[in-house]
Amino acid sequence: MTPSAPDEAQASGAASYLPDPGLQNERTALAWQRTALSMIAASAVMARLTWSTGGVAALVILVVAASLSTWVFLESRGRYAHSARVRLRASARGGRAPLALTVAVALLALTEIGALLR
Repeated sequence: MTPSAPDEAQASGAASYLPDPGLQNERTALAWQRTALSMIAASAVMARLTWSTGGVAALVILVVAASLSTWVFLESRGRYAHSARVRLRASARGGRAPLALTVAVALLALTEIGALLR
């Protein structure tokens, strides 16, 4: 049985309590970065494939999606730097990164649906 707090470890005579050194923050940041890079790559591939059917409108939408994904990538790097206490952040994030990623995915989907319907 693993103790859930330092006091329980001392009370039960168990070995010293070792909290997680913070690797979950790094894993989360890396997952956000992988997702954002995948969205940037998907935007580039979609721009290449839909240029002939969608024209400039499809390209503009995909540039916006790629820009949002790039912002999510940079935000995740900043989030990890803040978590690792390399950089301090005064304000809360408030869910902007998930919203930006959702909008980017929706733009990619709408562009592809538009290309398929033409």
